[in-house]
Formats: sequence, structure tokens, C-alpha cells
Amino acid sequence: MTGRIIKLNIILAAIFLNPFNICGQEFLIPATPDIMGQGIHHHHHILKSSLTDTLEIPFFDDFSKKPGYPDSTRWIDSYAYINNTYSGDPVSIGVATLDAVNDAGILNGDTETPFTSDYLTTKPINLRYPGRTDIFLSFFFQPQGLGDEPEEWDSLIVEFYSPSLNKWNRVWSTEGRPAEAFQQVFIPVIDTIYLQNGFRFRFMNYASLPKSQSFPSYNSNVDHWNIDYVYLDTTRSPSMNIVHDVSMITSLPSMLKIYEAMPWNHFPNAFLTEIRPTLDISYRNNDTLTRNVTRLLRIKDIITQEKYSLSGGAVNVERGLLGNYEFPYSYPFVFYNRDSTVFEIKSYLVTDEDDYKQNDTVIRYQMFYNFYAYDDGSAEFGYGISGEGTSNAALACQFKTYAKDTLRAVRMYFNRTLDNVSQNYFLLSIWNHNSDLNQPGELIYSMTGYKPEYQQELNKFITYVIDTLLVVSDIFYVGWIQTTNDLLNVGFDRNTNSKSKIFYNLGQEWANTSFQGSLMIRPILGKALSWPASTYPIPEKELHIYPNPASDIIRIELPPSLENLPYTVSIYNVQGRLIYEGQPVNQIVSVESFLPGLYLIRADITGMKPFITKLLISR
Repeated sequence: MTGRIIKLNIILAAIFLNPFNICGQEFLIPATPDIMGQGIHHHHHILKSSLTDTLEIPFFDDFSKKPGYPDSTRWIDSYAYINNTYSGDPVSIGVATLDAVNDAGILNGDTETPFTSDYLTTKPINLRYPGRTDIFLSFFFQPQGLGDEPEEWDSLIVEFYSPSLNKWNRVWSTEGRPAEAFQQVFIPVIDTIYLQNGFRFRFMNYASLPKSQSFPSYNSNVDHWNIDYVYLDTTRSPSMNIVHDVSMITSLPSMLKIYEAMPWNHFPNAFLTEIRPTLDISYRNNDTLTRNVTRLLRIKDIITQEKYSLSGGAVNVERGLLGNYEFPYSYPFVFYNRDSTVFEIKSYLVTDEDDYKQNDTVIRYQMFYNFYAYDDGSAEFGYGISGEGTSNAALACQFKTYAKDTLRAVRMYFNRTLDNVSQNYFLLSIWNHNSDLNQPGELIYSMTGYKPEYQQELNKFITYVIDTLLVVSDIFYVGWIQTTNDLLNVGFDRNTNSKSKIFYNLGQEWANTSFQGSLMIRPILGKALSWPASTYPIPEKELHIYPNPASDIIRIELPPSLENLPYTVSIYNVQGRLIYEGQPVNQIVSVESFLPGLYLIRADITGMKPFITKLLISR
């Protein structure tokens, strides 16, 4: 294999065959996934659930509960990434992805030789069934998906734990290869060393970096494996491989045609042209029988609690069929005077009584805040310009504002690379629009002193503040001018496509990108930014709150090493106004009196930077 810069439509083999003669061009690099508030993988962060909480069979998880952490009622570690974005054609909505980075986006190894990377480990399971020969573990797996191809020397492994021997044993493995459909695997659990109370199993993977280190800024996340529909029980055999379930397959789309998010006070001007006429869902009948399902949609304004419901009717879904439905909704928006709002969009299937229910529902929170966004918040790849002569290359992302407004800042998400070598300075730049050529026009703002920065969480944007009063209207462009030939590796979302809005310039003229997807670049408009919408990167680190969304109470979790220290909690609304300050009682704070909407929560420990995260109140 030649390296892993991109495995989409073209193979850039020349990069590694003759790397020092490479001409300037654009690249995609495998990127880091999104997990909210997890610790560093190499610390072997274990979820709060105790190892003494023994489970009974059947054991089942299709990873449809929610993105982010593995379900702590089933799994003990937080290394796998639970998501709806990395798989291709999953069995049900949600997969567990193993790759080459830890929960903070830092590579788990730095060698061309395969290194141990991610784990997904169950809690102890009572498997005291002596003499049984009909206990099987089954699961579906897929190499690469929408991520990076694991090479033939990389691998996915299953191990069983023997309580009596206190030992893990490898029972199954497969080598890396290009993307393919999900395959089902059955593994018997019949050896007496496993048929005991305290049995566990785990998935793990070996990953490796490209064979060339000539361009270390290309060394980012690689070697993706997706896992779905994990099932352990008695009275099973490999011939019983049917999944008797109807499941949602994809997430709900944005209510907007072009954008994933836009400012609420701009939306009234955009409503007639920007609103999407249908909200589409996809579902699959995994059963061998024809199943009847009813499709339903509900939209709720989190602020006013106004609800809108629509039925897509009942339909028979033939066995193995992937079904699609477009809800022709007509939501009665009320354009009230607020800085922001959130809509909860829920679609669900009414299925047979004995059908598994958790994967029948998909929920999306449609945000209208103070920024425009094309991306869905998840970077499957990283984008950059690199090679000979790119030290003054430029990248520009086009936006159309539906109201004349002040551009206050630009938020960007950059993927971590090996040793963070992509932290080279760039000029934050703004251009106006050349209507004749439909491309960036005159450079109207450029400021030095910026470089890629990283939060201690994945897919956490950094805010780059504009220090000049800059009013924009209609079409404008935001991006950067480089100062070196190195690739900067900004997040690239492959699940949305704004290809026509991405331009790069190697020094002669502007060109449209050749890649389908969206840059994780978001212009912020409106009122002047004040804390906590700081002019500096917000140190959002390892503060967990749950439930989130919440309705009456929340529980605060600091990193394990700090959980016994006294701390003060402050809660701010989206206007930056302090609405609560105090010390939690048993880590619990009441939010019963809070209005529905978005909030920022800050935890302060004397002598340390604050810990910050977001909270959504929904009732």
C-alpha cells in the first residue's frame, strides 16, 4: 500500500513515491472522531460503572442509544467511539468505531509497526452454565466504512477472559482490507474456563502509521473498524443468523437546505428559500418476514414547547428491504425575539410489540445560534493544502448571510496529528465576493498570529476572534493564508456536502475543491463576544454532566483525579448572564426552574483553569 492520505476517488501514490518533488495541491487526511468529554486513552480511563456489577445474559448492544461513550451499563471502558457517521450501510443506526487515536484525538502509537490501539470491554457476565454447547457470541463488523482503510498488517481482534485463570485469550481475528459490507461473525463460548461467573469479552484493534514519515503533518487518525449488533446468549447457533428487527439506519437531516446551522435572527429572511421541504428517514427490515411499520415525525420548539406532529402512515416492509420516507412537513415557525433557539426533531417507527425499540427512534436538535455551519460537527477526515510552493497558499470557504451583520470571529476545528506538528502559523483571512467569477474577491481582512489549537476533547472548535469591526452582507469568504508548506489539517465532514463553497489558491488563481464534503469552519456574527463566548479558546476539559438534555436535575462529574476536590459551579445562559452559582450537593444541581434552552456550565477549582461544557434543558 502507498500510504493513507486519502482513499476516496483518487490515489495519491506519488506523494510517497517521490515526496520531496511534490507540487502544491489539496489533500484529505483521515481524521479524529467526536466523543464528548472523555479522558486520555493511555490513562486507560474506565467508566464509572463498577467491575463488580455482574450482568446476566442475554447480552445485547447495537450502539443505538446515543453517540459518544459506550453504554456504561454494558461496557467498562470509553475508548470506542459510538457514532452514526463512520459506517456505510449499517445493520442498525449506531456503530462502535475502533481506530488509531485516543479519546482526546492523540495517536495511540507512533510507529509503522502495528501497535495496540482501542478496546471495547464488557462488564463481567455471569456465564455459569456448565456443559452448555449452545452459547454463542455474534456481531457484525466492517473495515474502513467512511473512514480510513486498515492495511493488511492491521487487525481487529476478539478476546475472551477466563475468571479462573485471570487471563485474556484471543479467539478470533481478521486482517485489514478496504471497505466492504458488514459481515456477521459467530464465536462459540463452550470452554469450561469461560463458563463461569465473571466472564468478559472485548474487541481490540492493532493500527499503524503510514510507511513514510516524510510529511509528519499527514500522520493523523487511521485504520477504522466498525462494530454493530453484538449479541451473546444461550440456545444459539451460526445457522440462527437472522436479526428479527426493524431499525432506523440514518440520522435526521438538517431542516435547512444548505446549512446545518444559522443565526436565529437571520432565519426569517432565509425561511422561504432555505427551509428543506421534506425531512427524510431510512430504515431497514432485517427480518426474514415482511413487517408492518408506521412512520411518525414530531417537531418541538424547546423554548415555547409548541409541538408539531405528522404521520407518514403504515407500510409493509419486505424482508431485507431498505426503506426511505420523506416527511412533507410544514412547521409553523414563530419568529420571536431571541438570540437563539433549538428545535427537537424526532422521528420514530411503530413496530411489532416484541420488536427491539431502542433503534426505532432518531432525534436531532436543530440549533439556531450565532453562527453559520455546513458541517454536522463530526470530522471523518482532515483537509489541507501542502507541497512545494504552498507557503502562501490560501483556503476560503464561502458563506451567504441573510442579514447584514458584524462578523465577530471564526470557529475552526483542527485535527490533531503526530506530536501536533501541524501547528504552524497562518493568517486568518476574510474576502469579499467576486460576482463575475463566483469566487473569492478582494482580501478585506488578514491577521497574523494564529495557529491550529486543540481542545482536550474531540471536535471542540477553537474561536479565532476578529479584532476589527467588520460588517458583512450577502456573500463573503472566511479561511486562511498559509505561512509554510505544511498541511494544517482542518476538520472535514463527509456526511454533508458543500463542495461548491470550498476554494483554494496556490498562488495563481482560485480553484474549487475536488473533494465532496464540508469544512469545519463556522463564522460567528452578531453581538460582541463576551465571556463565556471568549476571545480565547475555551478550556472545555473533561467535565461530564448527565442527563443531557436534562429536565429537573443534573449530576456533575469531574475527572477521577479531581473528583474529591471542592469546586464551585456557575451556569450561564446563551446571552452570557450568570443564572446560578454554588457548590453542588453530592454532585447534583437542580435545574428545575431553568427555562428550556442552551446553557454553559463552568466548574472552578482553586488554582486551575475552569472546566466548561454545554447543557441543554428540554421538557
